[in-house]
Amino acid sequence: MWHNGSELPDQALDRGLQFGDGHFTTLTIENGHIRWWSSHWQRLQSASQRLHLYLPAETELYSCLTQLAQRNPSQDLVVKIIVTRGSGDRGYGFDTQSTANWYITATPLLERSAKPLRVDVAELRLSRSVNLAGLKTLNRLEQVLLSHERQQRSLDELIVLDTDAQVVEAISSNLIWRQGRDWFTPQLEHAGVAGVVRAQLLAQQPIKIQVCDTSSLAQILAADQLILTNSVLGLRPVAQIGEHRLTDPTLPKALKNWWQASNVFS
Repeated sequence: MWHNGSELPDQALDRGLQFGDGHFTTLTIENGHIRWWSSHWQRLQSASQRLHLYLPAETELYSCLTQLAQRNPSQDLVVKIIVTRGSGDRGYGFDTQSTANWYITATPLLERSAKPLRVDVAELRLSRSVNLAGLKTLNRLEQVLLSHERQQRSLDELIVLDTDAQVVEAISSNLIWRQGRDWFTPQLEHAGVAGVVRAQLLAQQPIKIQVCDTSSLAQILAADQLILTNSVLGLRPVAQIGEHRLTDPTLPKALKNWWQASNVFS
């Protein structure tokens, strides 16, 4: 095997590198607490089950997270947990008994911004796949291209549709919107990532949110409020979509109080 022009001893490559054969979750450690660990663990379990992939014991992962929290008592962290199918030779086929590789990285958590966002609709559309919808797999090339598009257009974020013109999510966030008194979020049966914050909102209902069977761009453009949700970035209000300005570019008090409440650390 060769790497950057240098020959290395023959060895099998990680399937995460070869094929994107794996998944991940990104969480935060704040004030020494692991935010929503149970939900992140459930996400890892669900993804491993759907991908027929071995998952290390929860105690192994949690022990590492606890060590990170103890080593950095005065610093909040962004922690990424990556699970791959392990190393393998060429070819897509895999051994169902193979042991996973898992990786944990930690970086400082930057201060979250509450500034209302300027977004627009992405030109790139997400592929639809009932087999992978909802999962946060290592195959993030669509998001890489979307991020490049956002940078080229000098925007804060992009609202992303799928190939059937259904609104799915933002590049790295789920979304909820209000029309009148009612709050909505797209269903994610064909595309998108089912985020932990979205799952918590639907479970705890600090505001009553309905899951839409269909979510057209017209519905989003008719919204009074639009909020993007992400475990690391938090809850971010949108000020305008293209040239369309939302009537209420703020974060509802109920959501702000919910985010800040101590019971989110569970």
